[in-house]
Amino acid sequence: MTLPQLSLLCFLGLSLGLMGPSSAQAKTRDAALKLTPEICITSSETQACDVYIELQWELAKDELICILSDNAAYPKWCSDSVSTHTLSMKIHTMTDIQFVMVSKDSNQTLAGAKLKITSASQPQVRRRYRNPWSLF
Repeated sequence: MTLPQLSLLCFLGLSLGLMGPSSAQAKTRDAALKLTPEICITSSETQACDVYIELQWELAKDELICILSDNAAYPKWCSDSVSTHTLSMKIHTMTDIQFVMVSKDSNQTLAGAKLKITSASQPQVRRRYRNPWSLF
């Protein structure tokens, strides 16, 4: 083998080795977490978002799950039945909230979703292109 062929084989082997475990894990752990709505629009930056959200999930195999958030006002929630696939709650916040679905047994992260808080932009005031004192 020539040196370029050998280096190409080493590169491909290293790439496949690095990709292998993560892609295998993704195939065994097919899970999806859907958040409705994904965005809450407020009228100003100082106004909190008040909205009812619904989290829906799908799993490759039935198992008990827990939903965690990065907001202390919404503590950990865990399902009691494998037939439960939705969670509804009222949200009151001024910041984005990240939701993470984990396996109740192994505490392994399965999926995530984010509620984004956005304020409506104020109408732009058009500025005159020339100054009033301009001669032209």
